[in-house]
Amino acid sequence: MAFGLTLAVAYGMHYNPMALPPFGDLMVYFGTYQWLHTSVFFFNVIAKPIPEPLFSPVAYPPFGAVVYAAFYSTANPVLSYLGVTAAWLGAAVWGVRRGLMRVGLAGVTATLFPLTLVLISFPIARLVDEGNLELVLWILAALGAWAYLREADDTAAVLWGLAAAMKLYPVILLILLLPRRRWRAFAVGVATFVGATVLSLWWLGPTMGVAWRGSIQNVFGYQGLRASEWTQRELVANHSVFGLVKLVAMIAGLPPARLTLPYYVCGAVAMGLAFFGRLWKMPVANQLLAVIVFMVMFPPVTYYHTLLHLYAPFVALVFVAIRAERAGVSIPGLRGTVMLFVPLFASYTLYTFPRVFLFGGLVQACLLLLLFLCALQYPFSLGGTEASAQ
Repeated sequence: MAFGLTLAVAYGMHYNPMALPPFGDLMVYFGTYQWLHTSVFFFNVIAKPIPEPLFSPVAYPPFGAVVYAAFYSTANPVLSYLGVTAAWLGAAVWGVRRGLMRVGLAGVTATLFPLTLVLISFPIARLVDEGNLELVLWILAALGAWAYLREADDTAAVLWGLAAAMKLYPVILLILLLPRRRWRAFAVGVATFVGATVLSLWWLGPTMGVAWRGSIQNVFGYQGLRASEWTQRELVANHSVFGLVKLVAMIAGLPPARLTLPYYVCGAVAMGLAFFGRLWKMPVANQLLAVIVFMVMFPPVTYYHTLLHLYAPFVALVFVAIRAERAGVSIPGLRGTVMLFVPLFASYTLYTFPRVFLFGGLVQACLLLLLFLCALQYPFSLGGTEASAQ
């Protein structure tokens, strides 16, 4: 029902402030890359500044800028992007289908479930339409989650380290290795993050110092601009919990920019208490769900593309549910938790009505908080072990 409404409403039938040219996110930096390996690439420092859209500072960490360069180096970046997308979605559908058949589902059902999820989920549709580079991040993080569930912890650490080097927030995934006491894997993940960043700075040039200063300026300049912004675009598309903080700040007459540092501190403390005080001894499905939900909802700037990362814990919970049904076991809270994913995978237009001050970003921030609390409250396991999720 909800996905039917998504198809009916999501594509322009009422409110759509996010309409952009196709593959706009992919091609936004194309003009900038003619200045690659020069200081202009980072600072636009020439006698007469280059106007938009010929120059747009790359708001990605160094490894993310290298990934953009890889697409731009091909004969047709759009076709290359679509090829990677098709290969990844095809592999994901095949992998989930194979896993569902191993736990006893019929071939038709095992095929239709992941295929339907891919075809009608809004985050995927929007990702492809805009050509957003979150695709590569999603591939790295999801493959890391798959390796983690199979206890290939070193592989997971490398993949998550690369994801963190591309966009900083996935670094939190590495804490999933701590309850298993995989200290070496954790160190491998950190080393991968640092190594990929350093090598990317060296390649981007013209010197590592220029690349470092330019990357810091452009990444955090963009983050600071978006974090303090209070527009319909942010209210609709940004599902960060910081949006709720900004709402309270605006009501109280406080500038949101002044709350950024306290927000980071409070969020880090809250996650630390939740993970080390509660999640540490909970089933692996809970740990995966809580950490990924926090990763998606905590950054002050986090748009609907980041919701793609929720598919990994969602599929893990689906496998837990199937095995529980086969075993005749009822797991408290599991059905309600799985149902919370439905509005998160649907279009923001379903709950964006500006006349009554209802915006998709704020609604999804509340849903993500509920999902996080469910991960803290209900152990999702048949017998209190990791096996049911794996």
